[in-house]
Order: sequence, then structure tokens, then C-alpha cells
Amino acid sequence: MVRTSSVSKGLLSKTSFLVEWESAVIDLFLNAAQSVGLPKSLGQIYGLLFCRDESLFMADIMELLQISKGSASQGLRALKQLGAVNSVFAREDRKERYFAEIRLRKLVSGFIREQGEPHLDKGLARLMNLGNLLSSEKDLDSAQRGKHREKILVGWHRQMSRLLPLVKMIVGKSDRLPAKNKD
Repeated sequence: MVRTSSVSKGLLSKTSFLVEWESAVIDLFLNAAQSVGLPKSLGQIYGLLFCRDESLFMADIMELLQISKGSASQGLRALKQLGAVNSVFAREDRKERYFAEIRLRKLVSGFIREQGEPHLDKGLARLMNLGNLLSSEKDLDSAQRGKHREKILVGWHRQMSRLLPLVKMIVGKSDRLPAKNKD
């Protein structure tokens, strides 16, 4: 379902401020983004959109979060690429409105696709380069120590290569599991 805002031409109406719980959620996502090396604006933008039932214009996001147009634009583009944010165009607006993807499976899949898998691919190339460097190492102690570390790193890489598809599968299944009864 596409959520639309009660906002007109990017000017906020009754939702022109953040309530306390929204600020707390935004802070939670800001810290989560920073903990995985993403800019804090990505966490702020996602947190805001996560809290809102209606989609928001970029101008609304900028005003509510007090961020620059550049931060908002880059953040929205990155979040769309990750699959964390979607957008919709309404004919009467002629502007893009944004809303958060709230299905965990989609969020994890997008993050793994955009962040995890490319690092694994680069890691493999770096491990191959490490092997080449070690084969030409003249110092036998250094070469032996390096080979031992290389073996550990190859094992870590292999484990992560196996883990990421499992995480995607587990999270995908959790979306389909029935909710636990709290009684």
C-alpha cells in the first residue's frame, strides 16, 4: 500500500514537528547506521520515514531533521539503493515522496546485497593478493606467520560466504512465521 502525505508541495502541515518517541526512534536508527559504518543521516532519514504513516517530500525530511539538501539527497539515494526506502510520484505533486520499507527480509537482503557481498568479493581478491605477497616473502619466519594468518582469513571468508545466504534465508522465513501469542 502506498502511503501519501497530507503535505502540500513539500510544506509540512500538522506533522511539522517530531514527537518524543519519534526522536527516540530516529536516534536508535542513527546509532545503528553509525555502528555499521554508514553516515548518520541515513539512520536519521530512515528513522523518520519508519515513524511516519505518510510518505514525505525531501523538503519535509530536510525540515524535520534539520539536514542539508545534499545530505537528504545523498541519504535518500543510498537508502533507495539499499532497498530501505521507496518512493512514489503523485500526479498532482510532480515531486517524489519517500516512505520506509519496514519488512525485515527486504532490509537485510538489500544491506547484504549492497554492503556484504561486495566486501566478500573484494576480500577474495585481497586474499589472492596476500597469497602472492607471501609466496615472494624472503624472511621465512615472516612468511610462516603470514601463511598462518592467511589460513585464518581464508577460513573467516569462507564462513562469511556461507553465513550471508543463511541470514537472508532465515530472515526471509521469519517474515512468514506466525506471530507468537502473548497470552
